[in-house]
Amino acid sequence: MKQITKIFQALLGVAALICTALIATGRLTWRTTRNWWKRRAKWLRCILATFFIMIPLAMVGLFLYVCYDELYGRCDWGDDSMSKNVCAHYFHDNKYRVYNLYTGKYTTPKLNWISDAQDNDSLAVYAIRNRRGYINVINGEIVIDARFNNYRKAWVFSEGLAAVLKDDKIGFINEKNEVIIPFHYKYTEDENMYSHSYLFHNGFCAMANTDGKYGLIDKTGKWAVKPIYDEVWTPHESGYRIIFNDGKYGVLDSICNVVYPVEYDDINILSDGFILNKEGKKWQVDLSGNIIQPFMYDGTYYLNYPFGYSENGDIQYAFAYYLKYEVAGSYGIINRITGEAITSAIYSDINMLSQEIFEVQDSESYDWYLIDTEGNVVSTK
Repeated sequence: MKQITKIFQALLGVAALICTALIATGRLTWRTTRNWWKRRAKWLRCILATFFIMIPLAMVGLFLYVCYDELYGRCDWGDDSMSKNVCAHYFHDNKYRVYNLYTGKYTTPKLNWISDAQDNDSLAVYAIRNRRGYINVINGEIVIDARFNNYRKAWVFSEGLAAVLKDDKIGFINEKNEVIIPFHYKYTEDENMYSHSYLFHNGFCAMANTDGKYGLIDKTGKWAVKPIYDEVWTPHESGYRIIFNDGKYGVLDSICNVVYPVEYDDINILSDGFILNKEGKKWQVDLSGNIIQPFMYDGTYYLNYPFGYSENGDIQYAFAYYLKYEVAGSYGIINRITGEAITSAIYSDINMLSQEIFEVQDSESYDWYLIDTEGNVVSTK
């Protein structure tokens, strides 16, 4: 215990000596510095004082700038080119400013977001404080100022018109912000409307009525196709549109004539024709309606049937001369040797019970019954 006490006393003594030396050194340094300072000229003291004050101020300023830049400065990534001379600069606060590369100047304040312009139009939508306006992507200048318009939503221009939402109604404006189609249409957040984006194609735009049914309006706002459908799709590059109602499909041409009524189970539009699916049959036609491929399917599956037992008592199977083919999730029977269809693809499932008997399941009632290789019903279960 005495040894520990002596060690502790020695450590205290060393600490006291170090403190005394530091104090003495500090006092000597202060006196030396003060005497040196007094011997300097007044103008030099002013310069030195200014220098020593500016250093901490500059460091504080630099620190504040770095903090600000981290929060609100421009990012090194996220810029988006809008045209040859204009791009949108992205900032740390998730906002954008439009920059003209030719003039080297920003053309807008900070914006919440900016859309792309359509290929044939030069105006893009921008948002600022929950309002919408339009920017010319060629020079970056604001054409329709969001601050002076109560547009809560807006869509890109198409064929010279743009849809905007005002007072919960949809209308259409031109590039001069003149109302061309009055605000008559009820805005809906139906997911089908998002796919159309209120764009005109070949002079027509898909629109919903108050009952949620879709049709097409022309550039005067009149119904070119009455709103009687569940869906009206964006037109294919060929100009044809799919229409859909009550689970059935049809086709409109570019001037809104019904090419195929809404009675098909599925329709695919091709650049040179259509693939039609109706009542378990699938075929391809050209744009004039001439049949190109009379029989088509989505896939085929081998069928086998039991023909006996092995020595171990296991059922043995043989491949049949028939295939199960699929059209839009339903099945039919085809002769795999001749390629001839025995039945349409109208069944939920198909099995073979023997070399000449099929077991099929009705796609509506899900009842099973038996048919022969000619497609005739031989027994019901």
